[in-house]
Amino acid sequence: MVVNEKCDVYSFGVVALETMCGSHPGEFLNSMGQQSGGNNIILQDFIDKRLPPPASIMLASDVIRIVSIALACLNPNPKSRPSMKQVSQELLVCRPPKIARPLNTISMLELMNC
Repeated sequence: MVVNEKCDVYSFGVVALETMCGSHPGEFLNSMGQQSGGNNIILQDFIDKRLPPPASIMLASDVIRIVSIALACLNPNPKSRPSMKQVSQELLVCRPPKIARPLNTISMLELMNC
């Protein structure tokens, strides 16, 4: 592994997912590179159960956006990951996510492919 700016963006993705799920997403990260389907987890099941479910469509959209951005940062191919500048710009823009459905109908795999 070569240390470069894409390592920082990967670390950001790990921390963002850790924040969303309430623990280190090690098992999920290990399943990302496999064809086992382990990454076909429902988003609602991935999110930390200690947190109340999003009370509005806007909050649910924010959860979807953050997880989508984090997953883009974890792309197995470093060249395909966004730069931290692109990540920060995406976080500043308040646009609706590409997928706008209830969290219990969205899979992590679907978010990885957005």
